[in-house]
Amino acid sequence: MKKWAGLWASLLWGQPCIVASMSEVEFNYFRLEVASQSIESSRITLLRSVLPEHCLSAAQLRDLLWTLDHESSRIEVLRFAAARVYNPNQLRQELEPLFTTESGRREFQRWWEKWEKAREKR
Repeated sequence: MKKWAGLWASLLWGQPCIVASMSEVEFNYFRLEVASQSIESSRITLLRSVLPEHCLSAAQLRDLLWTLDHESSRIEVLRFAAARVYNPNQLRQELEPLFTTESGRREFQRWWEKWEKAREKR
């Protein structure tokens, strides 16, 4: 039944996520669980296993990306997690400050342009 509700919402709103699927308490617990992983690859693996099943806000994605040490890891997670954000118009504003190095800013800009083009095609 849940699958059909998500499909209906996707057809109705034109995007798969329209509201958060984790309560604030659940999200905070998940964020702490991600942050507690001692190895960055373990954090990414956990994010990769959980995020495809949930919808989150741009601010929540920002909070999860802060748990990653490397800007390249943040881009890696953006590639699969951005589609699960229910307020994508806030992504740039929320995420741009996470990229502070010159190479990180360039990589974010490249990702952003590619992501925007893909959104326009939908």
